[in-house]
Amino acid sequence: MSDEAGSVAVRLWRDRAQLREEERNDAQARLRIAQEKVAILMAENERLEAENERLRALHAPDESVAQAETDLQMEALRGALQSLIAQPVNRLNA
Repeated sequence: MSDEAGSVAVRLWRDRAQLREEERNDAQARLRIAQEKVAILMAENERLEAENERLRALHAPDESVAQAETDLQMEALRGALQSLIAQPVNRLNA
């Protein structure tokens, strides 16, 4: 009977060991899948960040270009106002 009990215990131990090994393998497979998903999401995030930067550059031109355009408009307005100021008063009322 002790031989039979010993062999049952050995089978139970082997079954448990095999079950733990299967669980470990499943957990490792899930980990690999999760790591692949994270890598895909990180690559997508980097792509979206680059796209956002590109779109921001299109919608917000270089600050120096915007300042130069504003300066030109101000100079044109100043010239127009100075020519109006230089006109005689009676020409303005006509």
